[in-house]
Amino acid sequence: MAHRYTTLLLDADETIFDFNRAEHDSLEKVLADRNLPHGEEILSAYHRINASLWRAFERREITKDRLRVQRFEELFRQFSFPAGIDPDEISSVYLEQLGESDYLLPGADRFLYALKNGGFDLALITNGVARTQMRRLNKSGLAPLFSHVFVSEAVGAQKPLPAFFDAVFAAIDEKDKRRVLVIGDSLGSDIQGAVNAGLDSVWYNPQGAANDRGLQVTFEATSFAEILAFLGISMENADS
Repeated sequence: MAHRYTTLLLDADETIFDFNRAEHDSLEKVLADRNLPHGEEILSAYHRINASLWRAFERREITKDRLRVQRFEELFRQFSFPAGIDPDEISSVYLEQLGESDYLLPGADRFLYALKNGGFDLALITNGVARTQMRRLNKSGLAPLFSHVFVSEAVGAQKPLPAFFDAVFAAIDEKDKRRVLVIGDSLGSDIQGAVNAGLDSVWYNPQGAANDRGLQVTFEATSFAEILAFLGISMENADS
């Protein structure tokens, strides 16, 4: 069957990987192992701080190196952690632990196999930390499904900047933008990036969040099955 698209650019965290679970478990272990304050209140606060700083990174208001440390500085200050705790050291240990957390969203592996068996060329696009993302991808066993992996650190620009997608197009085989589709959960990086690059997009939105940015989305999906149906393939492709 001929498809409109030949190449799919898939976001990593909260599109394929269960990053929220990985973040929660990794931070809990790092803090607990050092007898530092931990628990749901602290973990929830870290999640809010981290999400806010990543949005600032997308807007080019903060560097990734600064982000890695500042999120812990803010957390420690908010909860009056013991003096002498080094946020830089905690950040390094946390990233090591996060790299071991290869949790996938339910059904993500079969979704990817269905796409691959359906004839699509798959590329991963992520703003995450390069070493951490590559370790998680390799541990998941899904790396062979992707012909390319684009991490902002290596690219030299982050989503949603056009320069990120310029680098993608310089590397992939498909040069016709009409035949390339971005799939991701983030309006700010994935969908805005698609708009900036002149690409079609699928907003993976299982929580039914509002499109409060008013961005043009080609298709909105609440499940992997809906994305597959949009692309004209079945989950049964995962078993072929």
